[in-house]
Amino acid sequence: MGKSTGCGSGQCLDLTDAANSNLTTIGGALLLDFGGDTVMVVRTSDTTVVALSAICTHAGCTMDYDSGAHELACPCHGSMFSLTGQVVSGPAQSAVKVYNAALANNVITVS
Repeated sequence: MGKSTGCGSGQCLDLTDAANSNLTTIGGALLLDFGGDTVMVVRTSDTTVVALSAICTHAGCTMDYDSGAHELACPCHGSMFSLTGQVVSGPAQSAVKVYNAALANNVITVS
């Protein structure tokens, strides 16, 4: 789980904090508790990140990030989700929630 602090209406992840070191490299990912949801934050480039619910819409399992496929993978029944939240393969049939995420000055803000 990443270490975040409240900032405005969101959560901020300081990339200089060792707990968030996975997000200092492209392809890195970590989980964040946010607003009653478990959110996967993924570093997709030097300047961009994405944040989406890590809870599978099929059976509520917490998903993992598959860095090779660039998708969220559900360990329970095999559903796969793109980084835009869309279902790539089922049994899940509904997309996961996508959050706003921004990277500036070594801080990721999720709202």
